[in-house]
Amino acid sequence: MRAVSNAGAGRGPWGADTPRDESEARARLLDAAERCYAERGVGQTRMVDIARAAGVHRSTVYAYFPSRDTVRAAFFVRAMSAVLDAAEPCFHTDEPFLDQLVSAVTIGLDTARNSPTMRLLIARDQAGRTYRAASTSEDWRKNLVEGIGQRIAAAIVLGEVRDDVSAEAMALWVTRIAFSLVEEPGRPEEGGDEGILRNFLARALGPRHT
Repeated sequence: MRAVSNAGAGRGPWGADTPRDESEARARLLDAAERCYAERGVGQTRMVDIARAAGVHRSTVYAYFPSRDTVRAAFFVRAMSAVLDAAEPCFHTDEPFLDQLVSAVTIGLDTARNSPTMRLLIARDQAGRTYRAASTSEDWRKNLVEGIGQRIAAAIVLGEVRDDVSAEAMALWVTRIAFSLVEEPGRPEEGGDEGILRNFLARALGPRHT
């Protein structure tokens, strides 16, 4: 792999331990961000804090991440991989698609709430900003379309979900409802998260009957 130049493309110096490529450089900065988030909180972490934790000048952080929200979004996308991995088996059952989706979102919510990394991003005072930051990220939208949107698109073809709304729009509905449940979990009298998802998400996505 090509090493990241200390002088090229506006990147600041990394010292003797130059990353091999841009992917490794971004990963190091996100590792530094995670340490800062755990110590200071997400909302209180500044770009200069991340730079100090990574041992680079803050211009290096800005070269890869233009703002604190882009750091937050990239960190969220990375942290979501564990949530998606936990939910993946739900899509490999013989259940109808909407049952699979409800199970996947329910397990994903439990995984996110039990993850120290995700809890930094989805705490009650942070979830809204995390969602707004993530929704502007091309990486997040790509993962959303590939991870949920493609499955919804396949379900449209099979007649398992409505066909009057695009698969991407429905994927966004799923994530918006999931974020709302992160902030305010379903109450026992509502059937918990699963009850909310079955009564509102599944019915909203179900086939339209004439």
